[in-house]
Amino acid sequence: MNVTSLSLAYFFLGLFFVSIIFSFYFKILFIRTNPGNTHRDKIIGSMKDPISWRSRNNRTAYISMFWAFVSLAVFVYLKFFHKAGLINIIYVFAYVALAALSIIFLGKLKKEVKQK
Repeated sequence: MNVTSLSLAYFFLGLFFVSIIFSFYFKILFIRTNPGNTHRDKIIGSMKDPISWRSRNNRTAYISMFWAFVSLAVFVYLKFFHKAGLINIIYVFAYVALAALSIIFLGKLKKEVKQK
């Protein structure tokens, strides 16, 4: 299945905005759970391990920001440097798979560090 490069470019622009929103969300969670913040007790409550939770939110914010910039770079390439034409949809699936694997790997990495 093929898609036009222009529509795929705007798809990646949409992914850029979604990734930016996720990045800000996780960064706000990280900031609002700082010790001494008034929102800390409302968010954390009776959580068992808030320190690793805060660390995971911070890393997820940075990973989301990374994928936002990758999406923006792909948008710029497809919009301005690629000739109009058809592109195989498999590239979109590969992009989504890489993003999902990076998040899954992040979770696995933390569990391995805890066990040592």
